[in-house]
Amino acid sequence: MHLRIGLFRFVNSIFSFIRSRLFFKKQKWYRPNATVIVSNEKGQVLLCERADRPGSVQTVQGGIEPNETPEQAARRELKEEIGLTSSQYEMKAALIQSLRYDWSPRTQRQLAHTGYCGQEPHFFLIETPSTTKFDLNKYDREFRRVWWGSPEDLVRLSWSYKRPGTEQALLGFGLLEKKKLN
Repeated sequence: MHLRIGLFRFVNSIFSFIRSRLFFKKQKWYRPNATVIVSNEKGQVLLCERADRPGSVQTVQGGIEPNETPEQAARRELKEEIGLTSSQYEMKAALIQSLRYDWSPRTQRQLAHTGYCGQEPHFFLIETPSTTKFDLNKYDREFRRVWWGSPEDLVRLSWSYKRPGTEQALLGFGLLEKKKLN
C-alpha cells in the first residue's frame, strides 16, 4: 500500500512539474485536499500539533488521491492521522464549496516541484465522543499531540494562511459566531 502511494506521489510530482513549467506557466494550480474538523458533544474541536513543526496547530487534513472522492479522502485521513474508524464517529456535514488558499512563500518554494501554489480544501465536520482515544501512531506520526479546545482556539492557533478557510468552515458549520472573533 505504501509503495503504491509512494509511486503515485512520484508520478504525480513529475506530471505536476511538467504541467506547471511547460504548459500553463501563468495558471495557478491548487492541491485538492480534504480537511476534517473533529468535534465532540461539548462543542469542542480537536486541535492537532504537528510533529514536524512544534507549535503549529491544524486539524486532520490531506490530499485527495486519484479516483477518490473528497469524503473518501476525509475518512482515510481520519484513520491514518488519528486512528479513527468510521464506527467511532458520525459524519455531520460537508461544505459544498471548497475554500482555496495560497501557501506561504517559504512553503511554495519547498513544494515548487509539485506545481501547486496552495491547497483547495473540502471541509467536513465529524462528531466523536469526548472520551475517544486517538491513535497518533497508526501510520507515519503526523501529530505530536492532540487535545480538545474551542473553535476560537482553532482559529487563533491555526497557521496564518489556513486561518481564513478554517474560520469560514467553522462559521459554515455553526461552531463559531463571527462576533466572538472580533
